[in-house]
Amino acid sequence: MLGGRRPSAHVELLLARLPSSFVWTTSPALQLTYASGAALSLLGIGDADTVVGKGLELILAGGRDRGAEVVRAHRRALDGEPTQLTQSTRRWTFDIYIEPLHDGDKVVGVGGMALDASKRRAAEYALAESEARFRTLVEHLPICAYINPLGFPIRTTYISPFIETLLGFPAERWLQEDDFWVTRLHPDDREAALEGTTRAHATGEPFRGRYRMRHKDGHFVTLVDETKAVSDEHGRARYLQGFILDVGRTT
Repeated sequence: MLGGRRPSAHVELLLARLPSSFVWTTSPALQLTYASGAALSLLGIGDADTVVGKGLELILAGGRDRGAEVVRAHRRALDGEPTQLTQSTRRWTFDIYIEPLHDGDKVVGVGGMALDASKRRAAEYALAESEARFRTLVEHLPICAYINPLGFPIRTTYISPFIETLLGFPAERWLQEDDFWVTRLHPDDREAALEGTTRAHATGEPFRGRYRMRHKDGHFVTLVDETKAVSDEHGRARYLQGFILDVGRTT
């Protein structure tokens, strides 16, 4: 370990048992001074003692691009710049975090952590497929469907093109301007609509509301808005998916 210090026995045990993850440190010459974590064996490295003392470029020589991107990130860390990147092998994908190690104001080495990102990438791919099927279905229907991330400000990551027919504004306005939806609400309906949607964004519980929104040409359209949270395999809300129906026009 850099400076002759090693983690406590409890920390060593934790690092050794981290599933599909590992950590390391290097000297300013980019020689490994410490390595630990269960994923070392997954990468064919085996015992950490076999790599400690070796140069980073030598260890990564058999990888994709001979580890050039990772080595460059370590060199940036020696200049004080942290880096986050994702690297893939045939079987594994890792999120990698590389940080400069300081002794006072001086950078005396580099520390890194790699975390298995395979499940995250698979979940992102599944979500992208789901959203593509969702778009294919709703973009041929006379309704406005949308997807909002949980949280605030209220943002929209997808809204069907029918929104322009409904309210006169192109979909890009809803995607690019936070809280654009809020600015179009009828003043008399704003409080109730915000109360319901705020609760949905904060808790993931369903929302069904009726309110008026101002069309681009100035008249008000009465809408029914129904939103439900989409959850992951653990039951945790991931994002909100809903639709808006036009139920009348008012002056």
